[in-house]
Amino acid sequence: MSPTGRAAAVIGALLVATATPSSSPRAAAQTPGRAAVDVAAPEAPTAAPAIFGRRPDRRRIIPGMWALHPYEPQFPELDWTRGFGAQVSHWFVATFVNSYDGRAWVGALERYWLERTRGVLGFGVGYRVGVVTGYDERLFELARHTPVLPFVGLLVWGDVGPMGVDLFYVYRAITLEGSLRF
Repeated sequence: MSPTGRAAAVIGALLVATATPSSSPRAAAQTPGRAAVDVAAPEAPTAAPAIFGRRPDRRRIIPGMWALHPYEPQFPELDWTRGFGAQVSHWFVATFVNSYDGRAWVGALERYWLERTRGVLGFGVGYRVGVVTGYDERLFELARHTPVLPFVGLLVWGDVGPMGVDLFYVYRAITLEGSLRF
């Protein structure tokens, strides 16, 4: 049994030992001779955490962003986007000049399916889901009708000490981000 499972079993046993049949743990704490316990029953494990990923614990600034569009012949090379951003926990924000020379803004939630660290090295795989502004119908038809576009994309990252590199794929673009952790 995992440490989380053992903790859940101990909490469950405490709840059973301290609660009366018709009362909550708070009411049991008011019963003379009973120990005070103020915890909720543990939730049953589900597949949702594995699918939706884990909340990252990365704080970083992103002073450089580059983009590559492998499926767009008019943008064949890796270009500096004059972008910068930041990440605190699972919140990601950035701004950059897109391939159509418009200022774009991104707000996203980042989650990890896999995260490994060994000493100063770190590696992870996950996704980013959020919204982006600054595009028009040249990207795709929906952008003609709304200034804010939803997106979801695949994320792979690596860290060496305080420096990191993130590779993010979404729709028709691959973004390379250089970052410093703090």
